[in-house]
Amino acid sequence: MVAGYAEIVKSGLIGQESLFAWCEKHGAAVLSRDPEALAEAVRQACAFKAGVVAADEREEQKTDGRALLNLGHTFGHALEAELGYDGRLLHGEAVSIGLTLAFSLSVKLGFCPQEDLIRVTNHLESLHMPAHISDLPHRFRITDLMAHMQRDKKMQDGRLSFVLAHGIGKAFTTRDVPAEAVREVLLADGATP
Repeated sequence: MVAGYAEIVKSGLIGQESLFAWCEKHGAAVLSRDPEALAEAVRQACAFKAGVVAADEREEQKTDGRALLNLGHTFGHALEAELGYDGRLLHGEAVSIGLTLAFSLSVKLGFCPQEDLIRVTNHLESLHMPAHISDLPHRFRITDLMAHMQRDKKMQDGRLSFVLAHGIGKAFTTRDVPAEAVREVLLADGATP
């Protein structure tokens, strides 16, 4: 449930602030499997994703478009890869942490207000979802995570593609992310040097 819910939260953070606000109000009901809340969460997230995919069906847009669905995934995939995709960390749990990291990086680079990072983090933490690398019972080295990110399929011309945010519901893609800023965000979140 937590893993699936993280993907619903992601939809609100990408481009539908009203969905994220709905999640803040009804997230506990979704995770407790309230049938009405579950149905509404899935309906809204599916409608959002369908709209994004229909607008960029073949993922041909150079920026934004369908690539926005990767919010939190560059970080999340690195965490999963480091654990060898062995089930200790579900994809959605990794995305949950990745969402916080993406907003942290957005704040660090001056794209996003700190208040939005706090709002995202508070929501995840209030539902006992993984929100930080330090929430996991594993140690992650920055150099290992960076190496996994550099092998990510979104790497082009030697530069990582990140989905970052100007705020909740305002995601965008960029390749202009200094590696040192990524390292600093990972260190602050619990990865080791």
